[in-house]
Amino acid sequence: MNCEQAEERLSPYLDGMLTQDERREIAIHLQSCSRCMALLAEFRQNDILLARLPRVSPAASLHERIFSTPEMIELAKNASSRSFFFDEPTRSLPPIWQSTSERIDRLRPVSLGSSHSPREATIEISPTPPTISTHPAPPAPVRDKKHLATPLKIVIAAAFILSLGTASLLSLSLHHTTAGADTAGAITPPAAAPGSGQSIPLAAGTRFVFLQDYALWSTLADGSKQQPQRLTPPSVTVAPGWLVSPTPTGHTAGDMLAYIDLRSATVHTIRSDGQQDTPIRQTLLKTGGATASAWNSQMGETILNSLAWSKDGSMLAFVGDPTSSGQANLYLYSLATGKVQEILPGTRGSVAHPAWSPDSTRMAFTVTQDGVTSVLDYNVRTRQVLDLSNLQAAQGTSANGVLTLAWSPATSDPAVTWSLGSIGHITSLWIHRVGTDGTIYPQQLASGDYLQALYSPQGDNGVGAWLLVATNAGQAGDIWRIDLRPGAELIPSSQGKQVSFAAWSPDGSTIFYLDGQTSGAGQGYLVNVTTGASYWLANGVRINPAPTWSADSSQLAYSTGTRINIANASNGSQLAQLQLRGLAANLSWSPAATHQMVVALANGKPGIYLIDTSHNTSLQLGQQSINGQIQWTEIP
Repeated sequence: MNCEQAEERLSPYLDGMLTQDERREIAIHLQSCSRCMALLAEFRQNDILLARLPRVSPAASLHERIFSTPEMIELAKNASSRSFFFDEPTRSLPPIWQSTSERIDRLRPVSLGSSHSPREATIEISPTPPTISTHPAPPAPVRDKKHLATPLKIVIAAAFILSLGTASLLSLSLHHTTAGADTAGAITPPAAAPGSGQSIPLAAGTRFVFLQDYALWSTLADGSKQQPQRLTPPSVTVAPGWLVSPTPTGHTAGDMLAYIDLRSATVHTIRSDGQQDTPIRQTLLKTGGATASAWNSQMGETILNSLAWSKDGSMLAFVGDPTSSGQANLYLYSLATGKVQEILPGTRGSVAHPAWSPDSTRMAFTVTQDGVTSVLDYNVRTRQVLDLSNLQAAQGTSANGVLTLAWSPATSDPAVTWSLGSIGHITSLWIHRVGTDGTIYPQQLASGDYLQALYSPQGDNGVGAWLLVATNAGQAGDIWRIDLRPGAELIPSSQGKQVSFAAWSPDGSTIFYLDGQTSGAGQGYLVNVTTGASYWLANGVRINPAPTWSADSSQLAYSTGTRINIANASNGSQLAQLQLRGLAANLSWSPAATHQMVVALANGKPGIYLIDTSHNTSLQLGQQSINGQIQWTEIP
């Protein structure tokens, strides 16, 4: 589809008037065409502006002058006994032309934006029954031309005058609202189609989303004091483990979410503006078996933790056991086609841990059968499965569970890496370079008994690296950095300390760790990975909520119980101590602004607060308590 064909369909695309195949073609075109995406954003913005226009009514004197003339009185009499303008009914127009022209002829100056949707307004001149339409209509013989000519001119002139008034208001509103706006590459979810029963789309902007009472709620993070709005429909029960799609290039957050409905045992996708909640036609558990006990089982936990977006946001992977066989199957859902594909690994066993490669062309996952776990690689393009390892054979002992499965960031030299063991007892790290002969066993990066193993694709200057927290005689110990390239390095400043918690910065340049933890708090430190320089932060740094990095890795927010501090990641100096007081349950930085974050308080004055760290001010946005994750979305 070229741009000219797409432009003709943008209006009916927003109105929900295209077939499923046509919508799919438009969606595919929009993914790669910033020009058409910008035009779609402009249409959407115009719809929003129309909805905001005030109700406009013509003066009573104008109404009286138009309908009290002898010609109009005679015209009304003629209209009551025969077709208004034509001998035969107006032939229907093609759907595309109808939708596009409706943006002109459905303006209603008499009661603009009343009970209609933003792009539904109609010019009606009461009390006569006919509706004046600016649709180009097929020619047909006209009766009584002598009598109709003058009234027709009057009606058209009146409609033209009223349209000019509405157009002036719209032009003024557009001038004040869109001046300087840049809509190139905008993600523009379509609005609810008239009569669809869907709610009005959420307002545009950067938002944060959280789970409360088994529903997803969305809040606009623009300081407008907007209360949280329900994102998911009341008919579903949202499970933990929901995900926002990856951030597209040029944006600050994703525009799609995926979640599991505990009632129906199905995966749903929904746009970030609350539209198009779509259940994927693949049951995750046997019909009637989606009970609390089933979800609390090991299989239920595996399913709930399996959602994985491809890096380009076009596909979603998940696992399910629809026949209650005790073995999870792997499924792949395409947003472009709306179809689900079952991935057959070629070997029996239960699937877990789907993980996408950086270029979205491959997916690694594990298959476990009779205590033996293997790591497999599925190529989306060729639909071939490569067995990367038999972990039992590779280790020479009974295999432990896979805790983390991830890819190296380099697409030119793809590699899969994973950790083995159990929580608190990591036994080994492994890597398999996919470009090599599939018969070669994976390479072991480290072995021993470790308290923690954390992977960062940005570690080692973007090559990929692990953090290992060692144990000393059963106690927490030193930190080791294990690069995907050969070699292991002890973090010097951590040597001899009792490290119990460590975390990477998003860019892999800095490490936070906690020393001498007691009762969930200890001394906080920052370490520069490149120079090895160490900086002390504070005493009493709490592990819950975990210290949280800003998106650009320049700042670290942490709680000391009743106070929240902001530290400079480059030297550990304190930038601010927030005026907001209380026990923090959650900290989350905005992906768009380094001075903005969300804090959820559990006591004191519980609720959700939007923080401006540069001015040390807070704005309460809701009274809900948040114990789970906070994720960010964008609606341009």
